[in-house]
Amino acid sequence: MFIKGLYGPLRDAGYQVEISEHPADAIKCIFTASYLSVILDSRDIGITATDAATIIKTIRPETYIVVIGKDVSNGDLCIMMQPDAIDQLKELIHELSLLRIKTHS
Repeated sequence: MFIKGLYGPLRDAGYQVEISEHPADAIKCIFTASYLSVILDSRDIGITATDAATIIKTIRPETYIVVIGKDVSNGDLCIMMQPDAIDQLKELIHELSLLRIKTHS
């Protein structure tokens, strides 16, 4: 799965990374920990990325949501259409961390 392939590059870039097998597992993690960002693969089976994002934003509105793959109909998400653009994703996560710092200053 694509999301598993993100673990190494993001960890090597200095981020703490946790991997969930499915969007429903990511939702469970949100109950016990706070994250800067949750990255969802729009191609995962089960609960859709849009539904998972809505639930996550309801529980943790401060969490940034990044959806990889197809566009989804929710204005509160970052969308990346190219799932193989790992450098672009690392840059996006970096920008989100700077935004978090700026909004909490």
